[in-house]
Amino acid sequence: MMTFPAITALCAGILGVLAVVLAGHVGAYRGKAKVSIGDGGNDELICRIRKQGNFTEYVPLALILLGLLEMSGSAGSMAISIMGGLLVVSRALHPLGMKLDGSQSMCRMFGMIGTLPVMLVCSVWLIYGYFNAVM
Repeated sequence: MMTFPAITALCAGILGVLAVVLAGHVGAYRGKAKVSIGDGGNDELICRIRKQGNFTEYVPLALILLGLLEMSGSAGSMAISIMGGLLVVSRALHPLGMKLDGSQSMCRMFGMIGTLPVMLVCSVWLIYGYFNAVM
């Protein structure tokens, strides 16, 4: 039974706001650095672009996986809420931990440690659900 993925929608809304913040962070610095296209070799701009880029590389697929799992009805709302919450917190922490000098940080580490398991759990759960339904 497919239902509206309300928990995923909430997560998508929060992450959408974060995406706008990250884009604004890049755009504001582009103006300051007078670089309209590319990174101009500016290390600060490169770091800001990568913060936004990393977000856009992971969040869409993670939300699709989470939403499909929620719509499938095979995972309870508590499991979806936990994974969605972990995804939101992880994606908020990750750019905070990306440093200009490339040094390691706990925020960046927790950002990835939280994101990848959510994607993996949702993926495996969806694969299991498919084979469970077909067989």
